[in-house]
Amino acid sequence: MQSAFSNLPLFLKLMCIAALAMWVPALVCLVAEQHYQSRTFFYSGMLGLTFVTIMGITLSSRKSQGGGLSLLIDLGLVYFALPAFLALPVQQIIMNTSYLNAYLDMVGALTTTGLRVFEDARLPEVLHFWRAFVAWCGGALIWIAAGAIFAPLNIGGYEVSAQTRHTYSAGGYGLNNTQTTHLLYRQTRELFPVYLGLTLILFILLFVAQTPAGDALIYAMSTMSTSGILPAESDTVVGFMGEAFVFAFLIFALSRLSFTTDHGRLNFGGLRRDVELRLASVLIIGVPLLLFLRHWTVALGIESDNELLSALRALWGALFTVASFLTTTGFISEYWQDAQSWSGLDTPFVLLMGLAFIGGGFATTAGGAKLLRVYVLYLSVRRELDKMTYPSSVGQSRSHMRGDLRQGANIAWVFFMIYVVAIAGFTVLFSALHLDFEQACVLVFAALSNTGPLLDVMMLPEIDLIAAPVLFKLSLALAMILGRLEILVVIALLSPSLWRR
Repeated sequence: MQSAFSNLPLFLKLMCIAALAMWVPALVCLVAEQHYQSRTFFYSGMLGLTFVTIMGITLSSRKSQGGGLSLLIDLGLVYFALPAFLALPVQQIIMNTSYLNAYLDMVGALTTTGLRVFEDARLPEVLHFWRAFVAWCGGALIWIAAGAIFAPLNIGGYEVSAQTRHTYSAGGYGLNNTQTTHLLYRQTRELFPVYLGLTLILFILLFVAQTPAGDALIYAMSTMSTSGILPAESDTVVGFMGEAFVFAFLIFALSRLSFTTDHGRLNFGGLRRDVELRLASVLIIGVPLLLFLRHWTVALGIESDNELLSALRALWGALFTVASFLTTTGFISEYWQDAQSWSGLDTPFVLLMGLAFIGGGFATTAGGAKLLRVYVLYLSVRRELDKMTYPSSVGQSRSHMRGDLRQGANIAWVFFMIYVVAIAGFTVLFSALHLDFEQACVLVFAALSNTGPLLDVMMLPEIDLIAAPVLFKLSLALAMILGRLEILVVIALLSPSLWRR
């Protein structure tokens, strides 16, 4: 049985896991005596297992090609096709909605975008849990895929990092089916227990902080997956202590070194020197200070305990919200209104869009362009400025980058150019199909950076995704998938040189 499962394509393996995962909400609904919803999830899971069994028997005589490229293609298929299966119970439970709406909602969950398609009132509690659970599984998938698929192929952020230069001498393209399967299982065995354990720890901490158990579980899963999915009828994380615990766990979306290394053990000294974490610290501390620096200088002359307390609330609200959007989670502090009042900004969502565009660490659940690429471009600009002053100087290589800094900067620059072109292209497409230009621009940033909660903070009319045309919804799903896989990875799949290898 184990041998038969290991020989299945990646898509069928994940579909089998998704089918079994449907029995979790089925059991929850059974305990709550919600029998229709329980049967819907149970039968959907049975249908998925039946499909996997039939396809497994059909493909049993077919020899798998294996290799990193095959896994990358299967991963793309997972993000396109698996939400169609995950949407089955959603559409059946809501009833008065189209299957495409349910599919779009599940794409937003699996890609950890957290895009909210339906109003909270239309979704029963089990579907709120299901969305957060699917996003949590999507976060685990990207953790594992980063080490098992992206690293051997030297993509997904690894193209500007030297951490795996000597680990995969064959470059991942020459790996056979046995090697890729072993690598996939090894990454799962090493990372999934860490991912599950961190989620349980955060859940316990939030529960101790007097957050209801169901809400605490959704907050914990949404934090670890950076999906930003909230419980029903909730706009913020409950209480200062709850926000503090979530803030501490956002570090796992800022640096891959916070939960693993390529050598299989953590090095806290290396974590302190990690450039992504240092750059994130500068942004998380510097941006809130700039937000209300003007008001702070005015308030210095006012001797008032209430004014000081208001300043501290504003500072914390800005710190938490900035960190949340930098990691593309999208939680909003309950003190964010105080931060807005102190900053005097009428359009803070533009700042949050910029933070989401930068994104978190590579090989984490965070979306965006990634901190490492921003840092590489910063080093390149600094080197060019040095050359203007000292034309004959020789630049130093960095131990955490490629041996040739220029090559790493070129790759990062190509990524940013493709990213900007994609933003422009989808903005024009969305404007032509359904939205105003401003709405289209915000939605594109939310989709490509996998930060669905951006739509909740924009100072624009609410976007009605359900009333949108079919082509618009399919284009939005494509944008979220491109943001999750990274556009450079998709471009690499279209490269003839990659297929010749």
